[in-house]
Amino acid sequence: MSYHDIAARRYALAESRPDSFSLRLAPRLIRLFDALGSSAQPPRLLDVGAGTGQLADVLRAAGFATVSLDRSLPMLRHRIADRSGNGGPAVAADATALPLSAVGPRRFDLVTATFNVLNHLPGLDAVEAMMHEVGRLLAPDGLFVFDINTRVGLEATGRTTVHESGPTGDTTWTREWIGPDTLRLRAQGTVVDGDSSYVYDETIDKIVVEPGDLERMCAAAGVGPVAWRSDDLVTSIEHPEQHAVVFGIAGPTA
Repeated sequence: MSYHDIAARRYALAESRPDSFSLRLAPRLIRLFDALGSSAQPPRLLDVGAGTGQLADVLRAAGFATVSLDRSLPMLRHRIADRSGNGGPAVAADATALPLSAVGPRRFDLVTATFNVLNHLPGLDAVEAMMHEVGRLLAPDGLFVFDINTRVGLEATGRTTVHESGPTGDTTWTREWIGPDTLRLRAQGTVVDGDSSYVYDETIDKIVVEPGDLERMCAAAGVGPVAWRSDDLVTSIEHPEQHAVVFGIAGPTA
């Protein structure tokens, strides 16, 4: 799936808001990483499924050497950093075959895959392939942080319609199951960017990824065990499959 130009523009505008997902998550990631006491200077971040790059922007400002990776060229072209003049390295690539070296210091101290990136992959085979890439690229004392919409979370929004309106445009979201493990989202609306207005219509498929499957995939890739947390990245979750959204935190297997 590749977001087209107008959808990427909408995403960039949304992530520019003070209440955006990335701006809320970034300080929690920084606290979590600092607690490790890593000696890496500067620590290296790989943000998989970076979208328009807001999370990498904040972490770069906090001292990380960042690489933003996304399959969608329009997303990378609309990186928020491009608007601020503070761009960092970006790579257009599939998460299942990352064109990055894992030699010595080229490994990453922090790898992130958030905003339900794993749900956006085309199937469990792709999720498993990505886990092996993370295992290949994660530094020996590194940290991997990801989140997922669980089946419970996806079922709570299935077959619903939601309308959002604001200064950057209007969006109507419709959701329906197109198979036992795939929820299709359709977003239709108008994007207002400065003096210009754009009409768009995009379709996004999200797959069910079970926490137990992720634990198995991480272990097979040499990453884990997985600690399940709430979005504060502190509160432990004992039964992740019972929550709508959960975060996983893991390091290389000892």
